[in-house]
Amino acid sequence: MADQQRKIVINLPRAPRPDETVGLNIITGPLPLGAEIRFRTAAGHFIGSAVPFGRTDPDKQLVFQLSLSGRDIDGSLLEIFADMLDAGGSLPRAPTEQELVSVTGWIVQQ
Repeated sequence: MADQQRKIVINLPRAPRPDETVGLNIITGPLPLGAEIRFRTAAGHFIGSAVPFGRTDPDKQLVFQLSLSGRDIDGSLLEIFADMLDAGGSLPRAPTEQELVSVTGWIVQQ
């Protein structure tokens, strides 16, 4: 399964409290219409997806934002996993470095 997903490690400035939210800023390269990059916690909980809508410029990066509850994170080290479904594809694969450019995280102050 390791070749079907990509591990992403984010060092947060501190451990979030259970009542706080952690925001994720996701930058992708151009994605074909119908493609989907899915994100899960290390425990397997679904966080969300990066899905392009409509026509996108083939030379532009796309930006997506997702969030998860601080109660889903243990400590300041956040490990998430990403897999990708191609348009019309049924088997997930790991997104390439060109498809999933970066993921950064921050604690949303309450």
